Amino acid sequence: MGGIENIETLNQNTLISLFQEFLKDPYIKGCLNKISDYKEQRQQGRRNFEAIASVVQSGEIPTELILLQLLPYENSPSNSYQRAWIHSNPGITGTLEEWLEQQRWNENQTSEIAQAIFRLLKRCNDDPSQLSVACNEFWQIPYAQNITTELISPILHALKPDKFMMIHQKSLQIINGFYQKSYTEQLKDYPETNHLGNQLIKELANYKQQVFGLPAIPDYDFFDLFCHWVFRGNHQQFFNKQENLPKLNQDNLVNSYTNQNSKYSLLQCAEETGFEESELKRWVRAIHRKGQAILQGPPGTGKTYLAEKIAQHLIGGGDGFSELVQFHPAYAYEDFIQGIRPKTDDRGQLTYPVVPGRFLEFCQKSQECKDTCVLIIDEINRANLSSVFGELMYLLEYRDKDIYLSGSAEKFKIPKNVRLIGTMNTADRSIALVDYALRRRFAFIEISPNYQALQTYHKRANTDFPVENLIKILQKLNQQINDRHYAIGNSFFMVENLQDELPDIWQMEIEPYLEEYFFNQLGKVDEFRWQKINQNFLG
Repeated sequence: MGGIENIETLNQNTLISLFQEFLKDPYIKGCLNKISDYKEQRQQGRRNFEAIASVVQSGEIPTELILLQLLPYENSPSNSYQRAWIHSNPGITGTLEEWLEQQRWNENQTSEIAQAIFRLLKRCNDDPSQLSVACNEFWQIPYAQNITTELISPILHALKPDKFMMIHQKSLQIINGFYQKSYTEQLKDYPETNHLGNQLIKELANYKQQVFGLPAIPDYDFFDLFCHWVFRGNHQQFFNKQENLPKLNQDNLVNSYTNQNSKYSLLQCAEETGFEESELKRWVRAIHRKGQAILQGPPGTGKTYLAEKIAQHLIGGGDGFSELVQFHPAYAYEDFIQGIRPKTDDRGQLTYPVVPGRFLEFCQKSQECKDTCVLIIDEINRANLSSVFGELMYLLEYRDKDIYLSGSAEKFKIPKNVRLIGTMNTADRSIALVDYALRRRFAFIEISPNYQALQTYHKRANTDFPVENLIKILQKLNQQINDRHYAIGNSFFMVENLQDELPDIWQMEIEPYLEEYFFNQLGKVDEFRWQKINQNFLG
């Protein structure tokens, strides 16, 4: 691999100044939902590959599955319905049928391409050092030239994120610019761009480590955010230095990321959460009508996960963002709204400025966005809400009003694009502290154990676990509990290797919960001890 040993030959000043500017930008914290998307997409990509590998091992070549679930697609109702692999950096913007129509392959050629893609992925997954040989062999297929790095690198990255980087137009442009190269999106160039890109990621990570307070984000995801940020802002000085390189339309690249959030439909939300689309529509309407809602239900019903997915839908297709804060008994007004914080100035004098809390900071950031921004308050009932919210109780009800906050000379109002979603564990004794004044200002959405979601999860994950038997046990157990606030939810059991994990989950999480609930009726717990459950129902 050539051209990277002498890092001084690069325009290092440009690299450092751009990256250091990026490190100071609050844009990073607003992208945590995008990082969560990356992680989920990698996990889904690995699951897709493993499921297809099992089919191939049985002697079948699932052509359509390979093309549908190993290549990255845009988020659309059609692609979600077909269970395509939805990705934040889609190489295919239409449906599989539309893409195949553009390729004009016959049936045999389509099958050969699918087989070649799987062989390449398996070879590189088994031995990453085979990347160059595998890409060159693939490139020799006469009609494979349209299979670009943008199509193959996302699934390679999902399989081995530390070995294979995700290459798209923006990252390719930056790699070429920094190293004064002219690599293309052709797959034959990927081994070199992957090598250079990983080298650049390591180089930039050195500067990242010098900055405190950054979110814990993998270096490769951090680099991808940097690539999008470069094209999002006005960094002409970088592009002007790239002479004699393949020209990409920067305006198109900037516009493609202006609305930085991928669309996330309620149909896709329904598929991933197990709730009916019509039910989700009602909840979204309530959130928009009131401006804030609380998802309440017993433990293990997936309230936080659902809140994150609803937030993803609300900000989808726009320039907004979502954040999560968790309340606890020590959480105070000063933490959430604003408060006096002792501070030493440049002369060593102690001052007492009024410092914005988490909600005010969130509102300040949301004013820079045109579209919906969502703050998720996890375990909202664990704090003293009347004390924490203060004047916010008034502003939640009268969104068009502004008032003076305690200790402030300026008026404040909640921006119109702000939505709040709280989660509340109804089994928590502190639920009694949620008074009527607060309840009147929120829409309360009941989340009950969702057995359909449990079935859907294990079906999509291709587990062999007898989930129907488990559901019967949970239904019987919840009938015994006989209190919807304390029912056992489904999310305890939504793990891929449930067959191995279930004994520990049941004995270390479910049984202690039951012992606390039936503390004066332990005979009822004995009926649901793991040994008896395993023997009578699952054995």
